[in-house]
Amino acid sequence: MTVNQLAESLTLPVELLEITESNLNDLLRDVSDGWVPIEKLPTKEWLETYFRLPAEDSDFSGLYNADFVPYFWGVMHALDNDHVEFIGLTKAAQIGWTMLLCGWLSKNICVEPSRMLGLFPKDSKATDFMEEKFTPCVTATPELARRVDVSTSRKSGNRNNKKNFPGGSLKVFGSNSVSNVKSTPSPVVVVEEPDDTNDSVGDQGDAIRLARERNKRFRKRKFVLGGTPSVAGLSKVEHYVNLGSQRVLPVTCHDCGESHVLDWENVSWMERESGTVHPIFGRHEPESAVYACPHCGSAWSDWQRQQNIFNTCKTALANGDDYCGWQATVDNDGVVETFKDLSELYVCIPGSTIASLVRDYLEAEHEALLGDENGRIVFQNSKLGKPYEYKDKDSLNHEELQAQAEDYPELVCPRGGMIITAGIDVQHDRLAIIIRAFGRNEESWLLLWREIAGDTADKNDPVWSELDGILFDTFEHETFNPLKLSAVTIDSSDGSTNHSVYHWVRTRSAKQRRVLIMAGKGDSHDNGKREVFRLPQKIDHNNAKKTTKADKHGVQVYMVGTHKAKDLITKRLSGTSAQMHSYSSARVDYWEQVTSEIKAPSRNLRGARVWQVKSGRRNEALDCEVYALHAAMARKVHTIKPNEWDALEQRLSQADLFAATEHKPEQPTAKNPAKAKRPARKKSRGSGFVSGY
Repeated sequence: MTVNQLAESLTLPVELLEITESNLNDLLRDVSDGWVPIEKLPTKEWLETYFRLPAEDSDFSGLYNADFVPYFWGVMHALDNDHVEFIGLTKAAQIGWTMLLCGWLSKNICVEPSRMLGLFPKDSKATDFMEEKFTPCVTATPELARRVDVSTSRKSGNRNNKKNFPGGSLKVFGSNSVSNVKSTPSPVVVVEEPDDTNDSVGDQGDAIRLARERNKRFRKRKFVLGGTPSVAGLSKVEHYVNLGSQRVLPVTCHDCGESHVLDWENVSWMERESGTVHPIFGRHEPESAVYACPHCGSAWSDWQRQQNIFNTCKTALANGDDYCGWQATVDNDGVVETFKDLSELYVCIPGSTIASLVRDYLEAEHEALLGDENGRIVFQNSKLGKPYEYKDKDSLNHEELQAQAEDYPELVCPRGGMIITAGIDVQHDRLAIIIRAFGRNEESWLLLWREIAGDTADKNDPVWSELDGILFDTFEHETFNPLKLSAVTIDSSDGSTNHSVYHWVRTRSAKQRRVLIMAGKGDSHDNGKREVFRLPQKIDHNNAKKTTKADKHGVQVYMVGTHKAKDLITKRLSGTSAQMHSYSSARVDYWEQVTSEIKAPSRNLRGARVWQVKSGRRNEALDCEVYALHAAMARKVHTIKPNEWDALEQRLSQADLFAATEHKPEQPTAKNPAKAKRPARKKSRGSGFVSGY
């Protein structure tokens, strides 16, 4: 197009266009460079042709060299394969994964632009990625710099966490906000460090699952998830990798030609018999470390180890293996491709040594001898790329518990039960209910495990009256007359449902005066030192600033010591303490849910063990058991003496014996109902812990 043609198309005099022919061509070239995609190459070739590593982030700035990361060649193929929709990877911490993600996202921007999302544990981590990783890559890569404006100018629509480009945008965000995670749908979603993302975003579900929903509507989609795993059974990245092909990378020995997956067990080093003792390493000599082939015993130097990895991947690629040596251990349809056991033993970047791994290992073992197991966890996770196999002697097997269930009917209290309590867990769309009967020595029997659906944020929803019918009816007893509920604790921790919970507690407390009805809130602070039951703080009506939502409803909130409660429940379910019985016809997910958590070392509290939900498991039944135990302790079942149990059992037996001949009071007449006399209620000693029988 000439200047005259441009002026004519704009119906403007040529004189008003202060532009030369060469300037116009430069302008058009810049526009076309931004909009016209460059050649479509496989990711490996594209990175080596166009993508440049920034000087501030790498010792090897300049064009990307894929020879340093041969273990990623198979992953790159999965990223290119349109048939693959989900890619998962468990990995060590420093192996070049983040730079590969930056390169792949850059290729998409230049070749197949679209909307792309990145999920990070926190907003700060997302911002760090954009400022410290992606933006320097844009600046260093000319093809990318022409398309992406790295400024935060609001005129261009850019932000600290969002960059626009022709044909799409890249937005990164933290997992702590519902509005972030449930953002605009996108055909490309990347998740960094999945194990650190939120388990419950605004009580609407796991952040990763919510992000997957943003990706499902597109026919051509990619969901890429990679990170270091945490504790086995708790790790999210382990859970998602187990859904796919679970590929491993066996490496061929240069001496014997046999292949094996690189394993820490094959690393060895020397130990001095005498001499100075290092304060951390003792007499161990990390610098003598070698890797030995488990087949022939050949000792590999660091250079030989790296060459064996490179040659394995190169030979596989030359032989037509698109996954470059990565072998699937689980048959699948290829839609979900996952890779695991990618440890630092595979790192081929110059300067990576086995000796440095040995030093980290010896340091972790030294700390473990002093009682801190966190170093072992970090080594297993961040160095070996594997979930830490924490052995908990108190862990429960749900199948064994189910096999021990007893044959008694639902909602029928067995002979030993005399005090009935309930625990209610509140979800947005349902109520989960546990009803349990307690007897001597805190022995207890499950009477009901059920969930009822409804809009729990609406205080007028029928779900609340349905709950009334379950709790406040009588319960059949194997020996005595029917019993009634003694106490109930209901979860009030969610900000969007506690209004209706407080309303239910206040109104039912007024009607059911013999039932102790409590709003509870889990308290897991102080590393499990909180008691299961303690009295709530009194409402200060004279201090308006301290008035809470519960105060306004006239409700006191009981703080429930969840850690100590779960300790007790685990011991009782395992039979090492007061026995907890269950009935065999209970819904099968009961046993899975009460064993859904494990007490494992915390990733945040050094040296502490905390209860954590196993990945992919629901735990409403366990929470209900916690609240039912809290209600029982509110009725002091743990302090009742044997003679008091005897007295209670005798009264219940007598009530059964005389039930048929019990004198019924006259009904109030319609003429003067106010003067109708109520029968005298005899107070019994020591019976403050019983109600409603």
